[in-house]
Amino acid sequence: MAKDITEQLLEAAESVIIRQGIGYLTIAAVAAEAGMSKGGLLYHFPSKDKLIEALVARNAAQLRKSYRNAYARASAGPGRMTRALLDYSMTDADSWTNELRSVSSAVFTALTHDPQLLQPIRDAYKDLHDLLAQDGLPPGVSEVVLSAIDGLWLNWVLGLSPLDQLRIDRVRKALKDMVAAALESSVQTEES
Repeated sequence: MAKDITEQLLEAAESVIIRQGIGYLTIAAVAAEAGMSKGGLLYHFPSKDKLIEALVARNAAQLRKSYRNAYARASAGPGRMTRALLDYSMTDADSWTNELRSVSSAVFTALTHDPQLLQPIRDAYKDLHDLLAQDGLPPGVSEVVLSAIDGLWLNWVLGLSPLDQLRIDRVRKALKDMVAAALESSVQTEES
């Protein structure tokens, strides 16, 4: 089945960002990447802002789908969403690719230029926080895990510190140990 034209245009925009950077994201560059006229692109996205808005919404939808899928795969019980986040995002350094960094950087940069574009990301994070609030862990534990993952992501996207498998393994182990201790403490408290 052929890809939807909107999807093709968003992939073309991401290709421009990955190859050249957010500064080169123009209607002309995306149209050329997609093999389409500027007028054809403008029919689907009447402005660069609308194109960026669609990129942000697409990334928010992908984020939501990823953590929802991870949640569905995680075993039931206390800490399900927290454990799912650790399994989804803290397993393999190879999944943190340069292409993902470029796209993430582009979205991050786009969001700093127009805070209104944050809404799809805010909505996805609200959904995630709602799942974490129902996680059955002591207050703050799930939030620490998410904050650590987000901090690692931000450092990586901005190129502040290198990310390798050893670092992911160390951080993941520390977070899993913290979750396990919180679960054990909860069980002991309930038994008392």
